[in-house]
Amino acid sequence: MKQKLTHNLNLKVLAVLFSIIIWIVVVNIDDPIKSVQFNDVTIDVLNKQLLTEKNLVGDIVSGQETVDVTVSGRRSVIEDLSKDNISVSVDCKELNESNTLTLKVSSNKYSGDIDSMKPEFDKVELNVEELKKIQKAIQVEPVGFPADGYILGDYTISLNRVNIEGPKSVIDKVQSAKIQVDVDGASGNISASAPIILYDALGERLDSSKLKMNLDNINVSQEVLYTKTIDVVCNVSGEPEEGYKANGNVQVVPSKVTIAGMKSVLDNISQVTIPATAVNISNQDSDYKTSVNIFNYLPSGVESAEDSFKGAVSVTVGIEKETEKTFNIYFNKISFDGLPEGLSAEIIGGTESALDNRVEIVAYGLADEFENVIASDIKVEADFDKYMEENNIAQINQGYMTVPLKVTLPSGLRMSDNLKIRIRVKADET
Repeated sequence: MKQKLTHNLNLKVLAVLFSIIIWIVVVNIDDPIKSVQFNDVTIDVLNKQLLTEKNLVGDIVSGQETVDVTVSGRRSVIEDLSKDNISVSVDCKELNESNTLTLKVSSNKYSGDIDSMKPEFDKVELNVEELKKIQKAIQVEPVGFPADGYILGDYTISLNRVNIEGPKSVIDKVQSAKIQVDVDGASGNISASAPIILYDALGERLDSSKLKMNLDNINVSQEVLYTKTIDVVCNVSGEPEEGYKANGNVQVVPSKVTIAGMKSVLDNISQVTIPATAVNISNQDSDYKTSVNIFNYLPSGVESAEDSFKGAVSVTVGIEKETEKTFNIYFNKISFDGLPEGLSAEIIGGTESALDNRVEIVAYGLADEFENVIASDIKVEADFDKYMEENNIAQINQGYMTVPLKVTLPSGLRMSDNLKIRIRVKADET
């Protein structure tokens, strides 16, 4: 049996070797070694907390954040890999004085079947600097313009400040934090959620990829208010100093204002009226000036549509010194319309109020109120009703009596004297 196994041994060994060679050739033809390059694989930095504990932060220097990796192995393996299977990392535990770290490449698939994984370069430099923290107020920045006849009112946000941390060189560039709200064409209130955007001192948007914020988005509610232009009307109370009079010139500046609020509220407002109690000219002897806030007399929720106008209007009431003028009313112009039927009256001359067949009417008023006024514009009559009231009698009888005069002056004029005349009442002659 042994002789059979060793018979032609050399030929048998050669046959086995030849079979192995044939198998290797076939395998290499069917599943050859292949290399593929995966471009721009992101380099992960591990154990960054070791820097944070020292109040430091480290990032790979610009331009080295990604690396091309060449992977070699059997075609059947390589062709089943993708960029997502390749990981490249550096570890802060290995950081040296030169701040360089060695790249480590791994695969989460076929790791034992890959011949090699070679990065384009094997070391990166870490930019290590102070970790800085700041806090910024969040501003709301409208984008676009609301519909015609509408303006933007107040806004409310879910949080009004954001905490930011990162490399000092980047943090020092942060000037403001804003969220943008699209208001273009809006005619009603807006509610939205918007991301926080950081800006530098020139108003340019900053790359915040190296920064951390305690929140990413903010909820905002933006008022959109209807506007309307209305008149300002003013009433006046009180009487000036004796001998002075308001001339009717009431000047309000501004006389028209533009207000803003809910359309349903503004639709019911045509003007704002300043009440007389707010403008009291009692005892004044010259033009009276005051300031009034009109929003005290408008519904709640109505506000100014103009940033420059806060609600105060200036009110000026013109006050002038009165003048006096005497008018002669002759007896034959005084009427006795109030006499009972069958009686007539005649004025008895020589009394205090009636001299030389006339009564002197002293009127007071402003100069322009006397313009074109003549004696015939003044109506004078014996006031029998007042006479009976003063003397507690029920009717006028024949006899001599002193009767008050009822004087009707043109509009705006007044008189201070209570005039009386002496008359004789008698029966009509038949």
